[in-house]
Amino acid sequence: MKKFDASIPRKMFWSDKLVNRKKCPLCHSALENEYHIYGIAVVSGRETTTFITGNDSGFFCPQCPVVVLDRKGFEQFMKDIVEERPDWGMSGDLRYFVIGLVNTDAVPEDKHHLPPGDEDNPIQVVEFLQEIDTANRNEGPRHAGKRLSGNQRRRRR
Repeated sequence: MKKFDASIPRKMFWSDKLVNRKKCPLCHSALENEYHIYGIAVVSGRETTTFITGNDSGFFCPQCPVVVLDRKGFEQFMKDIVEERPDWGMSGDLRYFVIGLVNTDAVPEDKHHLPPGDEDNPIQVVEFLQEIDTANRNEGPRHAGKRLSGNQRRRRR
């Protein structure tokens, strides 16, 4: 049983956009790492491919619905996929989007034997609420759109 339920919609942040990657950007609680399955869309040229994959590059907040994804972990995974699966036709300039978490608990017991994504066993992806890359910015009206200074960011930790 997983500690963090995949059926809960979460706000997603990329780790390289945060000041402190070990704390929640919203409530400043310590993040916890957990293996989950993610839905990913990859754009290669004019083709878009979607697939699911599991990895431990997600860090979850125990206090609020937030997940921080490790950019380096996902980039390494995408590099490995391109090398290992040339039959998928992904090459050149790749762009990928992590759509959300796959809720494996939504699969009924009588369908566990069927392959995921089969016509009789659809995959339930719980999409992220929004991709947020402005966690280092103050949301107050006085500083709207301005980046916090180094001292201000340190005080927030």
